Amino acid sequence: MISYLGNIIIYFSLIITILFYLNLLKKIIPSTILSLKLIYFINLIPFGLLVYAFSISDFTLLNVVKNSYVDDPIFYKVTSAWGSHEGSILLWVFLINLFGVFFLYKNQTVEIHKNILFISTLFILYVVISSNPFTYVEANENILGLGLNPILQHFLFVIHPPTLFLGYIGLIIPFVISAHMLVNKTFSEKLFEEMLIWSKISWFFLTGGIVLGSYWAYSELGWGGWWFWDPVENISLIPWLLNTALIHSLQVSIKNNQLKLWSLNLGLYCFIASVFGTFLVRSNLIVSVHSFATDPLRGLFLIIIITYLLTMTVRLNIKSISNFNEDSFNILSRESFLLLNNIFFICSALVVFIGTVYPLFSEMILKTSVSVGAPYYNFAFNLLLAPLILFMAFAPQINWGKHEKKDKQLPFIMTLSLLISLVSFYFFNNFYFALSVFITSPLFLKSILVLKTNFNKNISFYSQWLAHLSIGFFIIAAVYTEQFDYQENLLFEKETSSEIKLKNNKTAIIKNIKDEDFQNYQKISVDLLILDGEKEKELSPSKNIYQPSGQVTNEVSTTNKFFSQYYATISTIESDKVGINLVYKPFINLLWLSTIMLVFSIFLSIVKKR
Repeated sequence: MISYLGNIIIYFSLIITILFYLNLLKKIIPSTILSLKLIYFINLIPFGLLVYAFSISDFTLLNVVKNSYVDDPIFYKVTSAWGSHEGSILLWVFLINLFGVFFLYKNQTVEIHKNILFISTLFILYVVISSNPFTYVEANENILGLGLNPILQHFLFVIHPPTLFLGYIGLIIPFVISAHMLVNKTFSEKLFEEMLIWSKISWFFLTGGIVLGSYWAYSELGWGGWWFWDPVENISLIPWLLNTALIHSLQVSIKNNQLKLWSLNLGLYCFIASVFGTFLVRSNLIVSVHSFATDPLRGLFLIIIITYLLTMTVRLNIKSISNFNEDSFNILSRESFLLLNNIFFICSALVVFIGTVYPLFSEMILKTSVSVGAPYYNFAFNLLLAPLILFMAFAPQINWGKHEKKDKQLPFIMTLSLLISLVSFYFFNNFYFALSVFITSPLFLKSILVLKTNFNKNISFYSQWLAHLSIGFFIIAAVYTEQFDYQENLLFEKETSSEIKLKNNKTAIIKNIKDEDFQNYQKISVDLLILDGEKEKELSPSKNIYQPSGQVTNEVSTTNKFFSQYYATISTIESDKVGINLVYKPFINLLWLSTIMLVFSIFLSIVKKR
């Protein structure tokens, strides 16, 4: 029943959209706005049906059979809807139209909404041609489902993909607004302000989605890192970097009518980067724990969508290129610094893009296998990041137009930053941490001084202040945890002591080994105690054996020590011995706290605008 109903609604949506474009729908519904609302609403229904089918384990749908298990908990049954390739593409359709509905209440420009519907229709065609989640199969009592991939059975997977998709797809609004303004050459301040608010909404969800994904990988995959420069991590970072540049550029466009074309073209490429990322994940071209190993032909239709969007964008670029020399401002002004900020963000995005796609081109064209790893990203990305952080410290205090007042604090701040970094090198004996202290100290010092003189400022000031401060904390925490973490491989054997001495006079004690049965998996856990003086830290890493696949996952256990954390996984477990991989991650909780600060600062900026 759901199979037929889902297919009928999808095809009906295509028919009614075609009638709308041919102006034939007016004969039935005279109001264009009402027609738009109807189409948007119809396009929301299929994904709702799919979620319902998963929740009731409707095994007449092939997609449900492949990605759900009858004994999965209800929230994992629901999340299986976007755990599959077909379901995630249908989620794209749902979110495109959801954004269309909300945007319709703020802006009823029909031409803009026609572009949203056209992109939505391209994805609906993609669903129909190669990714239909409503394919029917004959159900019987022996079909119990193959189950959701066990590594995706994590509470963060309930919210991580939808949050990230909201960030990706939210960029469709700046895209269609940019295209509309470039085609019609109407550079309305109102439209720029709408672009800014929707860019910030997308930025909020993108940041939240990337943070949740990073924490999911950290807490589920068991390798102890928070960022691996995995291709799928990278392609989520590219639109984030471009959107960050867009938001800063739009501030100049709105404030003093400069960088208009720059902002509009950035608005186009942000969404293209999102679609390109989706193509890489769905095309089977990359190897990643996040990617969907599907038929490469599915990537073909996404290539067509990207080609169309890119062709339209390049055409608009060429049309507007003659107007790029209209902007003029003083070298020492906030506009100049924000432009430099944009250049660094765009270059950072290009660094990530090249590192991600170069292995693909090398294998396809040069027929050689190349791996681009962390050393490339750490060097190139951090080289661009360093001046960007220094700009963050001083640019917000520079005046618009022309800055005539000399910053008397600059020599003092830079000298003090150098002294602090030298002291940190003396105590910690680590060049990279001392360098991070030197780069971020101006940001911290300037934030304190600015807060002292601007304590009664509005929310806009505090959102910017908190965002920049959170970046500083993030860099310090990231460098510290990477430079000073350590791991120990513990082996407890049956006939030997249950205690093992650790570094820094700590002791690990194995307390118990448990075997428990749950609804859809068996859990073998090891209770571990870390003695740190008089303090006791409990850990319980486990191996889970999932039904019906029999796949085994390594489940992480953590315990906190202020901003630091112990992180444990089971490396081996046999009848006579147990191996534990124990990692100490200093300042890792400060890193997560800084990301929460950043997400909250973006939220404040959205609330202020609204």
